[in-house]
Formats: sequence, C-alpha cells, structure tokens
Amino acid sequence: MVFLLAASCSGDDEGDDTTTTTVAEAGTITTLATAGGDDGSSATPTTTTTTTTTTEAPELAFPEYRIISREAGDNGDTVVVLLDPTTYESLSDIDIHNVMSDLVEQFAPVFEAHIVETQAAADALFVEEPTEQQATELANSYIARLEDGFRIVYVGRFEESGVAILGS
Repeated sequence: MVFLLAASCSGDDEGDDTTTTTVAEAGTITTLATAGGDDGSSATPTTTTTTTTTTEAPELAFPEYRIISREAGDNGDTVVVLLDPTTYESLSDIDIHNVMSDLVEQFAPVFEAHIVETQAAADALFVEEPTEQQATELANSYIARLEDGFRIVYVGRFEESGVAILGS
C-alpha cells in the first residue's frame, strides 16, 4: 500500500515543476521530480531517488530470573524466583506467564512457585505473621504464584490479571 505524502506545483510562468514523494510500507521512499510547462516548452531533467531501509523487529524476551530457594516435595518442588530488575523496563502479566512457563519447562518438577522482585519480599514470603514493613514489601514486590504446577495466580499489583493456566 503506497501513501501520497506531498504533491506540489509552482504556479509561475517559467515552467511547472511537480515533486511527488511516496512512502511504501516496506520502508522504500521514492522521490520523483518532473519539469515542463503546460505547453511542454520548458523542460528540466527528471530526477529519481530511491532509498530502502529495513528495520528488524526487536526480539521478544521476558525478564531474567534466578531461583533463590528450592524445596523438594512429593508432587514437585516449591521454588522462589527473584526477577532481575535490570533486564526489564516494565512488566506485564504476559511477562510473568512467560517466566512461569520457562521455569516449569527448564527446571521440572515444579509444583509451586513464587515470583518476587526483591530479596526482602522473598524473605517475607513464608513468615506466618509478617510485620507491617514485610506486608508492604509483599504488596509491592510479590508478583505471582504457581499452584498445582499449572495455575498462575497473580497477586499484588498484578491481582487484576486474575488466574491463568499454563499451556493455554
């Protein structure tokens, strides 16, 4: 699909110059200039310039993480995952889903997982009666948990995302 960006004509008596610039979705820019009066008496050379630019889409990647705790269980392991905040500028529920999926595929068997953004949140995860500071840390930095090896429950600021099932 080609879009016409500009077309202009001069209205003087010395000759009518027409310049047309078009841009194609593929990134090709073509500029054509033609000259000549209405009666064809004034003629100037025609110039054609073509520039092609190719821009590759960025590779999709999810945040990097590391397992900071792993306990074996009868049905699979319980792991605590700490995200590396230097590997992302923003975080979405899709990013979290991708981390959980990768975790289950790469580090099986995983039955339960907890994703956090800070070590302080990881330290507060299994505290029976968290202090006010620990509760605040969990509210701000506890992202999601995996239940039964397939159900992702989003928590904290991602709570609106609800529940997701791995493999769907």
